[in-house]
Amino acid sequence: MVKLLHFSDTHVSHRRFRDVKDSWKIHNRVTWIEEDYCQGFKEALEIAAKIDCDYLVHSGDLFDIPVGRNFSGPTEYSRAFVIRELKNFFEKTNYEKLLIIIDGNHGTYLTRNNSTLEFIQAAFPDNVHIFTNYHLKDAIRKNTPLILEMEDVNFYLFPYLKFGRLETWYEEYEKWLVNNQQPDSSKISIAVAHGMDRGMDLHELVLQYKYDYVALGHDHNQRRIKKNAWQCGSTAKYTFAERDQKKGVLEVQIKKGEDPTITPHLIKKTRRMKQIDMTLNTDLTVVEFEKKLKEKMSEFKAVFNGENATRLKFSFDGSILLSNWWNMEDILIELQKDGLGDNYNLLEFRWDSGDVKKRAPISLEKSAQLYDYLIEDPVEDFERYIRSLSLENEKQAMQFIDLGAKIIEEVFTYTAKEEESEKEETS
Repeated sequence: MVKLLHFSDTHVSHRRFRDVKDSWKIHNRVTWIEEDYCQGFKEALEIAAKIDCDYLVHSGDLFDIPVGRNFSGPTEYSRAFVIRELKNFFEKTNYEKLLIIIDGNHGTYLTRNNSTLEFIQAAFPDNVHIFTNYHLKDAIRKNTPLILEMEDVNFYLFPYLKFGRLETWYEEYEKWLVNNQQPDSSKISIAVAHGMDRGMDLHELVLQYKYDYVALGHDHNQRRIKKNAWQCGSTAKYTFAERDQKKGVLEVQIKKGEDPTITPHLIKKTRRMKQIDMTLNTDLTVVEFEKKLKEKMSEFKAVFNGENATRLKFSFDGSILLSNWWNMEDILIELQKDGLGDNYNLLEFRWDSGDVKKRAPISLEKSAQLYDYLIEDPVEDFERYIRSLSLENEKQAMQFIDLGAKIIEEVFTYTAKEEESEKEETS
C-alpha cells in the first residue's frame, strides 16, 4: 500500500494591490493576503507530517507568479517561506519523504526554459522531484516518457500544456501520450496532471487509462472526477466565486487493483470572503442606493484587525439609467475609502457591475428613434463608418462592427417597446 498527501494550487506569492487596505502584515515585507497563501502551504505540510504519508504530490501552481504576461517572479518573502517550511517538514520526518511537484499555468515562465520550481529542487536535491513545462516539451519532442520510477510506484507526469489550441499540437501530444505514458500493470501507477478542460489541457486518455490514482490540479473546487481521479482544489480562496468552498488537501491510500481510499483534510485558516448581491432598477435613486450600501456595510464596522478582516465584494445586476450610474460609482469610490479606513474591519473592498444594463435616458432613446427614420439602415451605416477608419486589424474591426450592431439593436428594440406601452396606456 502507498499513502499520498495530494495538494495543489497553493498559489504562494499571490497578492493584491488594488481595492485592498494599505496595510502590511510585516511592513514592506509581506501583505496580509500574500501571507494567507503562505499559511495554506504551511498547513498542508503540517497535515502531511501528521498522517505520515509516503509521498507528497503537488499537482501544479505552487507559486502564483509569473503568469500570462506577468513575468514577475515570486516575492523573496514567499521563496524564503517555502524553503523554510519544507526544511521544517523534512527535518520533522527525518528526510524520509519525497515531494513530487509539476508545473501549472501559474508560477511558470511559459516563454522561457526556466521554472520557479528549480530553486526548490536545488535546495533539497534528494527529497524533491520537479517536472516542468519545458521537461514536457522536451519529452514530446524526443518522444520519451516523463515518468518517475520508484521501487513500489511509478509516477506519470503531465505538467500544464494547453495542447488543444492547435490541431497539430493535439496530435503530437496524443501520440506522445499513447507511446510513453500508459500505466505499468505490475506497479502502482499514479498520474499527476494540471488541467481540467478536456481537449485543451487535460487529455481524455489520462482519465481513461487504468492508473491507480490520478492527482489533478487547476480546478480550485475540491471534487471527485472518477473513482480514481480527484481535483484536490486550492489551499486558500483565490476568487470570490470560491467564497463558499471548503479548502484542504487529500489523504490517498492506494492498493494495487483496488479503488483508492480518499480522506479529505480541511484547512481551517481561510479568510472570510463576503459577496453582497444587489439588483438595481431604473426607479432606484442615488440617495436610496447610498443608503442601501451603508446598511450592508454596517455589519463590518469595527476596528481593523488584519488577522480576521473580511474581503468584501458588491456584485450588481439589473438595469439603471447611465446618468444615475455615474453618480453611484462616485458613491462607491467614497464608500471604498471609508471601508478601507480605520472604522471598518475590511481588508478588501471591490465591486462588479458587469451584469448591469446601463440605459440612456428616455429622451435620448427617442432621439435615437428619430435617427432611425433619417437613416435607412443604421447598422450598415455604422459598418461603413468603421471601414472608413481603415483599421489594419480585421478581427478588431469586426468586433467593433458586431458590438455596434448589438447596441443599435438594443436601443431601437427598447424604444419600440416603450412606444408600444405608451400607446396601450393612452388607448
